[in-house]
Amino acid sequence: MYEEAWIPSRIFKDESKLQPEYIPRRLLHRDEQMRALEEYFRPFLQKPGSIFVRVIFVGPSGTGKTAVARKFGEKVNGLRTKDGSIVRFAYVNCHANRTLFSIMQKVGRDLGLDVPRRGYSREELIYMIWNHLKGAREYLVATIDEVDYLAGVEGGEALYVLTRLPEITGDSVFRVGLIFVFRELESFLRLDRPIQSTLQHNVVRFEPYTRTQLADILWARVVEEGALYESAVSDEVIDMIAELIGYDTGGRGDARQALEVLEKAGRIAEREGRSVILPEDVREAYSRVMPVSKEVIVNLKLGEKLLLLALARLLQRKRFVSKVPIGLLELEYQEVCEEFGVEPRRHTAVWDYVRNLHRIGIVTAERSGKGQRGRTTLVGLSAIPLQELERELILMIRRELKRGGQLE
Repeated sequence: MYEEAWIPSRIFKDESKLQPEYIPRRLLHRDEQMRALEEYFRPFLQKPGSIFVRVIFVGPSGTGKTAVARKFGEKVNGLRTKDGSIVRFAYVNCHANRTLFSIMQKVGRDLGLDVPRRGYSREELIYMIWNHLKGAREYLVATIDEVDYLAGVEGGEALYVLTRLPEITGDSVFRVGLIFVFRELESFLRLDRPIQSTLQHNVVRFEPYTRTQLADILWARVVEEGALYESAVSDEVIDMIAELIGYDTGGRGDARQALEVLEKAGRIAEREGRSVILPEDVREAYSRVMPVSKEVIVNLKLGEKLLLLALARLLQRKRFVSKVPIGLLELEYQEVCEEFGVEPRRHTAVWDYVRNLHRIGIVTAERSGKGQRGRTTLVGLSAIPLQELERELILMIRRELKRGGQLE
C-alpha cells in the first residue's frame, strides 16, 4: 500500500490544479466581470485616497466570483501608484472568520502585521491597521468572501462597520477599497436598508456557466494548466461532464462541481488501473457528487424501466461513448422486452419514454451533429453507474411483473 503511493499517476500531472482554491492563470468567460471591477476601482488606483470603493459580487456558487476577486488582487498587490504609494491586497473568507474581530485579524496578518490573538478590541485592531497603512503609505484592496455568513449575525453589524470604515477612523483619506462577495442575492436583500443603500450601486453579477463554457474551462485545466495528461481525457468525457453541469442543459452551471466530477472520475480510473478516464467513471463520479434518488427510479413506469435497462446495457458494451442513437436503443429495448416476456411498445411510445426520462433528468437526449450519418436523437445516461443501475432495474422489473405490472 505504501509503495503504491510513490508510483507516478498515469492520469494526473498536478491534481492541485483541480482544487477549488486554485486560481488559474487565465480566467475564461469572466472578462466582462473583470472589466467592470477594474472600472469601479480605477479612481481608487489612479488617485489613491480620493474615493471609498465598495463593490459587491452576486451569483451562485462556482460561478467565478472568488477567482475574479483574487485574480484582481494578484494584479493590484504591490502596485506602485503615481504618488509613490503601494497598493496591498487582503483576502478574508467569512466562513472561517465570522466576526469583525477575526476579519480584522486576517486583514492585519495579510498586511504582515503582528496581530495579537486577544487583548485588543475590534476597534483597536481597526486603528492598528489604519495607522499602519497611513505610516507605510499603503492602500488596501480587501475581498470579504462568503459575506452571507455575516448577513444574519447581529443584524449585519460587522458589515455595517466595514461599509463605514472611513467614518469610524475619522480619516479624510480613503485608504481601503472593499469587494463583498455574496453567494445568494437573498442574503444581500436581508441586510438592513442602510447597509443595502451603501452597497447597491456597484454590483457585478455572475451567471451560472453554460455547457460550452464549462467544456472550455475543463479543457483549459487539462491543457493549459496541466492538471491531467491529455491522453487520459477525451472529448467524450469533457463534453459529458459539461452537459451534466451546464446551466443550459439542466445543471447548476457550477465550475467547482464540474472540476470535482473530473477529479473523482480520474481517481476511479486510477483505482481500476487504467490510464484513460471512461464515461462510466464520470457516471460513478457524478453519482457521488449529485446522487440520484433511488425513489425516482422506483416510481418510473414499467416501460421506462425496461428502456432504461436497455440503455444501461447498451452503454456498457460501448464503453468509450456516452450516447447512442435512439434507433439502436429501440432495438435493444425490444430484446429486453423479449427477455422479460413483455410485448414491446411502438416507436411513438418509446420516444415518449425518452422524453419523460430526459425531463426528470435521468437521461440526456439531443439531436446528433457533425460526424453522424443523417439526423437522429442521441440518448445518454450520465448520472448513474451502469452496473449498479442494471442490477437495481432487473430486481425492480421482476418484482413489478410478479405483481402483475403492465406496460403503459
